[in-house]
Amino acid sequence: MSQREDILQQALTLPPEDRAYVVTALEDSLEQEGLSSEAFLLELRRRSAAYRAGATTARRADEVLADLRQRQNAEGSQ
Repeated sequence: MSQREDILQQALTLPPEDRAYVVTALEDSLEQEGLSSEAFLLELRRRSAAYRAGATTARRADEVLADLRQRQNAEGSQ
């Protein structure tokens, strides 16, 4: 099971008020990055539909993060 699945499963065992707290905190963090809840949800649905239709592929999060770190390190050394 991936780390994010572990986190999700743990969150789902929380009492309702704690789950609501986590949801609110995550929504706030997305809004601070310029993503409203509605816009974010629409984007998630668009990407999910594209994946299910075979129009796009998925990559493991750790691979994506490693690529981003590598690019960031390369840009920082220039």
